[in-house]
Amino acid sequence: MKISNVRVYDLEESIVASGFPMTAMFDEIGFCDCVDDLKAYKYQEAIARAIRLASAPDGSGHRNFCSGILVSLNVTGSNAWWMQMERYHFVQIVSSQSKMHRLKKMVQLGDMPLVNPATVEHLREWLGRLERGEISEEDFIYECPVGLQLTARITTNYLQLRTIYVQRRNHKLSEWRDFCEWIASLPYARELITLEDAVNA
Repeated sequence: MKISNVRVYDLEESIVASGFPMTAMFDEIGFCDCVDDLKAYKYQEAIARAIRLASAPDGSGHRNFCSGILVSLNVTGSNAWWMQMERYHFVQIVSSQSKMHRLKKMVQLGDMPLVNPATVEHLREWLGRLERGEISEEDFIYECPVGLQLTARITTNYLQLRTIYVQRRNHKLSEWRDFCEWIASLPYARELITLEDAVNA
């Protein structure tokens, strides 16, 4: 698995906004000052509050502010991993490599480290059959191995990453364990996502 071009958006803004439920009157200037001055007392207060809220039980709704912390990244993973990743409803695939359009070229290049060499050779044979008109494009696509690696740009958020982390950190598929290690490397991940004491209890 390869992860690159990671961008995290609205981290500070969402941490400060975690206090909105207990705000009687919204102060736009105060909000901006608090977000802009990371060393401000109010911001440190907001961080402490966000950490408390993030530690609430899963499903309580108290960590909903984490849905505002957006993350975009490029991910290269196996076909098997992508099939499992697509079960998460708050992971948006911005754009991805297309098996339909690029499988022939991928087979020609032969860069398939997770695919058994015998399977790669089988695909090359099928590519020859496709080029001779013996099989259809559809037949060829159905031979696509689950180990084929594909890259996509995705957008998600800290709340969804918390769900993924809890469900997949000890998964049999090493790509999930790698992905969870990456999740743990994000800013404030220990406090807002992994909650290490809670998940190891």
